[in-house]
Amino acid sequence: MAESDAPSADRVHVTVQGRGVDDVLPDLRDAGLEVDEALGGLGIVTGRAAPDAVERLRGIPGVTVEPESGVQLPPPDAPVQ
Repeated sequence: MAESDAPSADRVHVTVQGRGVDDVLPDLRDAGLEVDEALGGLGIVTGRAAPDAVERLRGIPGVTVEPESGVQLPPPDAPVQ
């Protein structure tokens, strides 16, 4: 599959509970997560995953997967709300 034909990857945050981050990383990668950052002390892993991979990630015991939400700030010269 050419890179331009590949499904787009969404940024996700994975919260790990009841398992160590280092323990779950191989499962996350096998399910299709491209890991950007693993924050072991916080139990959070950030990365990118295609929509079908997100569904596989949600099937891993001890993890919660949430899409990253963006924040849109107004321009500096916008009136205060």
